[in-house]
Amino acid sequence: MPFLALILLLGGPFRLAAQAPRATPGRPVPNKPIPTKLIPAPWVLGAETVDHWKGLLPTVNAPKQRTRAYPGQRLTLAIAAQGADRDLLLKGGTYAFTVTFGGSATTFSDLHPSQIRGIKAEGADFATYVMEQANVEAKGLEDALSMVSLALFDLDWQVPADAKDGTAAIQGAMTTPGGKVTQLKTAHLEIWSSDRAVKEGAFQNQEEVGAWTMTYYQAPEPFRLLHALRLSKDDKSGPRPNVITFYVQVLKAAPPAAQDLMRRLAREDRVTRIYALLLLSEAGYDLSSCLTTLPVEDHQAFQQVRTQAVALPDPYDFSVNLDDPYQITTRMDMLWSIFLATGDQKPVRAIADTLAWREDGKAVLDLRRSGKKIESITPGLLHGLAYGAGGWSLGSFVRNHGLVADFVEAWKRDPKTPAVIKEELGTLITNEAFKVK
Repeated sequence: MPFLALILLLGGPFRLAAQAPRATPGRPVPNKPIPTKLIPAPWVLGAETVDHWKGLLPTVNAPKQRTRAYPGQRLTLAIAAQGADRDLLLKGGTYAFTVTFGGSATTFSDLHPSQIRGIKAEGADFATYVMEQANVEAKGLEDALSMVSLALFDLDWQVPADAKDGTAAIQGAMTTPGGKVTQLKTAHLEIWSSDRAVKEGAFQNQEEVGAWTMTYYQAPEPFRLLHALRLSKDDKSGPRPNVITFYVQVLKAAPPAAQDLMRRLAREDRVTRIYALLLLSEAGYDLSSCLTTLPVEDHQAFQQVRTQAVALPDPYDFSVNLDDPYQITTRMDMLWSIFLATGDQKPVRAIADTLAWREDGKAVLDLRRSGKKIESITPGLLHGLAYGAGGWSLGSFVRNHGLVADFVEAWKRDPKTPAVIKEELGTLITNEAFKVK
C-alpha cells in the first residue's frame, strides 16, 4: 500500500490488491414468501467472529466460512435459518455438536445461541447507502434486506497443536421445545499440518502474497508466513512499516506458528533467517533457544541489524511532524495492516476519527481544484491530507470488506460517535475529497 496522502493530493491510478468477494446468502426472491426452516449445514467459523461482532448492529454481512484450519486455531459453529420466524426458530432450539478428528471426538451439548444475527443479502449495503443519500424513509429496511439469520454459539474447539493432516467431521442436531429432533448435515473441515503448509502452501509471486494479505483475517493461515518471508528478500523496496506490522500481528496471534517458524529457520537462507528473527523479536518471542540452532555469524548479524533498525512507531499516534509529511498516512497504512491481520475494529475506528479534520480536508480539496502548488507544509495541510486518505481508504474497504461496512454502519448510529464523523461516514462513496482523480 503506497503513501495514501500522496495519492490523494496528486491523484493518479491506484487500486488495492485483489480482494475476495464477500460471502452472501443469495439474492431474495421478490414477492415470494420464504417458508421458515432451518438450513441444516453447520457453518464453521473462526472463534474470533465473536469479537468481530461486538458492538455491531443486529444485521451484518456474512462471515467467511472456514474450509481449512491449522494447528492451534480456535473455531466455532453457527446454524442458519430462513423465513419470517427464523429468529424464533433458532432461539427456541437446543443444540448439540460433535467434532471428530484424529481418532477422538469432542461433544458440546445443551447449547443455546449466544447471539443471533440477520445476514445481509447481496447489495444490501449499497441499497442502504442510496436510501440514506436520497433521504428516503428506511424504516424496516434492514429486515427487508435480510432473508437469513445466523445463530452463533459459545463453542470453542481448538485444532490440536500437534495435528497431522486430516479431515475434521462436525455432526449436530437441534431439538425443539416440543421434542422434535432435526439431524444436521455433516460438515467437513480440512486440517493442514505445519509440514503440509510448508510443503504445499507456497506463493507464486508477490502479487499472490498481496492477495493473501488483503483477506487474511477472513481465513488466517499463519503457517504460510514462511513462504511470504522467502519472497520478501526479493522486494527491492525493502520492508515497509505496514508490511512489518502485518507480519508481527500474524505472529502475535499464532504462537504455534511462531514456534514452528523458529524450528525451521536453521534450514533457511541467511536473509530469510535474519528477517524472521527481527519479526519474532518485535512480536515479543524469546529467541534464546532458536539462536542456539543458528550459526554464530547469524547471532552477530541479528544483533547488529536489530540495533540499527528503527523502532516501529505507534500506529495510533497521529501527531503532526512537519519534517515527515507522510507520518500520519504511514501510520494509517499500519492500522490497516492490523485490521487485515486480525479483523479488529480498533484500528479502523482510529482511521475514521481522522474525518473530524473536515475543514482542513475541504481546504486541501480547494487546493487540488485550483491547481496551485503547495507553498509550505503546515499542520492544517497534513490534517487535510489525512482526512482525504482516511475517507478514501475507508470507502474502498467498505466496498470490498463486509466487516468494515458493518463497523461503519454501527458507528453512524452510535450516539457516542461525534456528529462530524457520522456525517462524513455517510459520504464515503460520494465525497469528492475521498476520490482519486
